[in-house]
Amino acid sequence: MTHTPKVLKQWALLAVACGALAAVTVGAQTTSTATTSATKPAADSSALSKLIAQYTPWAGSKENAKSLVQGLNTGSSVTLSGTGSGTSSTFTPATSKLGVGEVGIALSLAKASLAQQGITNPTPAQLSAALNGGVITSSTSTTSVAGVLTQRQEGSGWGQIAQSLGVKLGSVVSASKTDKSNAGAKQSAHASKAEHSQKSEHAHHSGASASGRSGQGGGNSGGGGGGKK
Repeated sequence: MTHTPKVLKQWALLAVACGALAAVTVGAQTTSTATTSATKPAADSSALSKLIAQYTPWAGSKENAKSLVQGLNTGSSVTLSGTGSGTSSTFTPATSKLGVGEVGIALSLAKASLAQQGITNPTPAQLSAALNGGVITSSTSTTSVAGVLTQRQEGSGWGQIAQSLGVKLGSVVSASKTDKSNAGAKQSAHASKAEHSQKSEHAHHSGASASGRSGQGGGNSGGGGGGKK
């Protein structure tokens, strides 16, 4: 009986140690999850930036493309500004939040839908209708469309939506990837051109400085010769 308190004390110490170990394990898992969550948006941000660059010409401006991509990705309001005296348009995507890949698919299908009507540089109203549904008016026709996002919200798969438009999803996505590659190439070319311009300007200034120093040196030599006479 005299050993009972000692045994209880040992069990109590063991329980405390186990509790501390569990807390450390949970803390490590929480830290790992937090780190993963913190790094994920960075990759998404890069992918979104590529989509913005890809659809900037089609949307009419970088601001329009940014509003489209971010609005579809977060399910928030999209505001599109018309060029010149064009009318602006604001709408909330019919779907909830879309992943980056789905944003690209939705925009590529909307682009294909408008292209079928001969529209390659859509107005804000035409963009809104192609995505959320409505009436699309062009120079040759007036057409009522269901809208890519509305069909998606109603339960249609992306392949079904493509079929309703009379296009193949694989072909549309493939063309979209080509556009993305071209957009990336243009960005790289622009950056390379800017870098080359900076290097050329630096070389020009360096050459001018060297020429000035050479001329100054020649003048000093001539002056020295005159002194000897």
